[in-house]
Amino acid sequence: AQSPGAAEFFETKIRPVLAQHCFKCHSSELQMAGLNLSTAAGLLKGGESGPVVIPGEPENSRLVAVVSYQEKLKMPPTGKLPDEQIADIRSWVKMGASWPDSEAVATPAPASKPAGFTKEQREFWSFQPVAECVPPPVKNRGWISNPIDSFILSKLESKGLKPAPPADKWTLLRRATFDLTGLPPTEKEIADFLTDRSPGAFGRVVERLLTSPRYGEHWGRHWLDVARYADSTGLDEDHRYPYAWRYRDYVIDAFNRDLPYDRFLTEQLAGDLLPAGKAGEVNANGIVATGFLALGPKPVAQQDKMQMVYDVVDEQIDVTSKAFMGLTVACARCHDHKFDPISTKDYYSLASIFASTKSFSKIEGTVSRLFFEPLVPKEVYAHYQEYQNRIEQKKTELDELQEEEARQFATRLRPRLADYMLAARAIHRQATTVSDTAQRQGLDAAVLDKWVKYLEQDEAPRPHLDDWHKADDSSAGRIAAEYQKRFEAAAVLWEETLSKWKKKVESALKNQMPPPERPKPDAVKDRFFAEVSSAKGPFGLSEKEQERYLSPDARQRLSQLREEIEALKKAAPPEPPMACAVADGAIVKQRVFVRGNYNNVGEEVGKRFPVILTGEDKPPVSDGRSGRLELARWLTSPNHPLTARVMTNRIWQWHFGEGLVRTASNYGKLGEAPTHPELLDYLARRFVESGWSVKAMHRLIMLSSAYRMSSIGSREQVEMDPGNRLVSRFNRRRLQVEEIRDAFLSFDGSLDATIGGTLQSGSGTDGENSEKRLSFNPDESRRRTVYLPLRRSNLPSLLNLFDFGDATTTSEGRMRTNVAPQALFMMNSRFVAERSLAFAKFLLADAAAGARRIERAYVIAVGRKPDSDETSGALQYIGAFQQRLGGPESELKAWQSFCRALMASNEFIYLE
Repeated sequence: AQSPGAAEFFETKIRPVLAQHCFKCHSSELQMAGLNLSTAAGLLKGGESGPVVIPGEPENSRLVAVVSYQEKLKMPPTGKLPDEQIADIRSWVKMGASWPDSEAVATPAPASKPAGFTKEQREFWSFQPVAECVPPPVKNRGWISNPIDSFILSKLESKGLKPAPPADKWTLLRRATFDLTGLPPTEKEIADFLTDRSPGAFGRVVERLLTSPRYGEHWGRHWLDVARYADSTGLDEDHRYPYAWRYRDYVIDAFNRDLPYDRFLTEQLAGDLLPAGKAGEVNANGIVATGFLALGPKPVAQQDKMQMVYDVVDEQIDVTSKAFMGLTVACARCHDHKFDPISTKDYYSLASIFASTKSFSKIEGTVSRLFFEPLVPKEVYAHYQEYQNRIEQKKTELDELQEEEARQFATRLRPRLADYMLAARAIHRQATTVSDTAQRQGLDAAVLDKWVKYLEQDEAPRPHLDDWHKADDSSAGRIAAEYQKRFEAAAVLWEETLSKWKKKVESALKNQMPPPERPKPDAVKDRFFAEVSSAKGPFGLSEKEQERYLSPDARQRLSQLREEIEALKKAAPPEPPMACAVADGAIVKQRVFVRGNYNNVGEEVGKRFPVILTGEDKPPVSDGRSGRLELARWLTSPNHPLTARVMTNRIWQWHFGEGLVRTASNYGKLGEAPTHPELLDYLARRFVESGWSVKAMHRLIMLSSAYRMSSIGSREQVEMDPGNRLVSRFNRRRLQVEEIRDAFLSFDGSLDATIGGTLQSGSGTDGENSEKRLSFNPDESRRRTVYLPLRRSNLPSLLNLFDFGDATTTSEGRMRTNVAPQALFMMNSRFVAERSLAFAKFLLADAAAGARRIERAYVIAVGRKPDSDETSGALQYIGAFQQRLGGPESELKAWQSFCRALMASNEFIYLE
């Protein structure tokens, strides 16, 4: 059976591309070259030239080669697909080229199809109202600590099974502490719990952990996975989100404050539309919270701007529908959902909400500008912006003056371009030197030196210089003259381009519109001209060279402008707090895009919510508003069938390792039904009745006997309940990467407990090969992992190694892999070596005997005392290691080796 994730990937990433670019020539109606790409059978059959896809082998699949423009045949013939779409096709083939509903043709249903639902669709479990479920009767009443246990035990008894015995106090404390804070219990916390023999001892532990600021850091990280949080846009440009950290800190604080979930949801979708606490203030928290919508991946450099906008809208629909409703609504972008009763009209009704939401401050231009919102009153920001506008105006004057001087410089030189090229050729042949040649031919030596370097052959392909490099002595003069003629023609075209741009700027400023971006030299489509006239090119004028070539008047004016800019910067107020956020934009009257193609519009749709959930009679959101606040209020209605179920299931999953619904973000047909439907509804009801309190759900779950069971199952439990779907025992789980790293730092007290703030600096993007594009190196900080910045296009290798995810798509739960590089990291990484050394020094600072140190090491690392055999074995190992090594540091290195073995042990890495 195909996984829900593979089916969703196909529906959202592959089918739309095939429909838009391939079906016109390769479908059931028209099979050019004998190829039909509208069905699974047609795909696997291939065309006249043979198979086009070999599942699992993208490197051998012709489809991947032709869309990558790697072969003589290039598809689609109208132009190469964007890199991200090619990468999606490659990934799809590598995953096996799965094709859901393979018997069906991929042509979407008409957009105007009436919203008629089958009985099965209307009665599907997740669309039903949350039931009021009474805990069922059980035989073993003594096991029941709260109503959760009745639901669990009832199912176990119906299968003839007993629950696992309680976990011991060591195990339970370690489980609960990692579970709520992501950190191990301290020696004192362990001692206090072991000596507290009162009935409420564990309840007090839970309360202590819930009031710790470490709780919000750990549980906020769970939500950040759902919200696909990162500190940059990803994709090719990977621009920084300079204020993303404020959303992360908002989430952490929301969990620590136990912000009611309905308010939490509403603020993330429409916090900017909620009133502030006091008149005249700004609802800063609400604005920051909309980072949920603002911080997704964005193709800011995509040149089809309409496609870019609706790709962002699609991503916002995807994260919103999965996070809050557990529905894959984005699968209906190009056609009615293949499995769930979500129509294309439903999709575009939601799209009208997000298309009416401002995600960019400026869409036009080569690279669209991200939208940032000030967190201060308008007049405060206006004062700041006034200075910034004046600074920008002066910078524009400076740039224009420099560019005009550079243009004049190049204009003076270009009549002798051929002479410079021929002179450089002679120098390359070692017939003369730069200075001699320049003096003899009346050329500028510095300019000639740049020509010599520019015309050197290197490994990088430069096809625009091929004619020059192939020239022989008899043709060099003619070819140099041709390059000069070509340069002069491009220069005339460039000047015309600049002239037109200046007129557009004047017109825009006159009409109080944002001016268009200044064109770049590559706008004339001549790489030779663009390179030669660039600041670093042979005819370019860098800032260092201005002193030599500019007139005294020009130098004086440049100096004056620089001084004015510096004076304005000193006088300007500091930048006010800002947020990566969204706001209501121009209200869009949305139409259905047939097959997802905005060039092929269908009927107009109102701002509505999925009809299967609202009924067909619910009126649309009134015009004049984006509809985000109305969407949030609908989602947080106590009667909504999905919202409370989805969140309580996530809470259960983050406690038990698996949800009652194991597909936590897919409550549709391809998802799994709940293992305990009555328990799910009971929890959802209690969640709403508690005021949507997440901490109340923690108390209810953690004080149950089900939570306190041992992870060790009996033979009967393992045989009859191998996947633990009956919850016959607690699920053993591996610690997540943040827990591993943070725990290592905590062992010797090195963990920096600072709350909030950012470790990222700067804005915008960096050069394609710049090291600044790399994510922050975790080894360079002792802060908790949740505070480390994440560059989407280059996540730290540590996170990738331990299944962190891609920080690009909403996550319903992290993958669980067990691969050799993870063990090698524990053996060979610099980080583990440093932490094991610090742990050893910490233990050796204790003046107690070796056995006492061994005991402390076990308690700190794995949360229990060693037995006598473990203690003696550890001491023997350390003694033998020290004797074999010898030298003044042998004791420290021996203890380091022991600490590393303990840190790499399964007992540390796994939580029982």
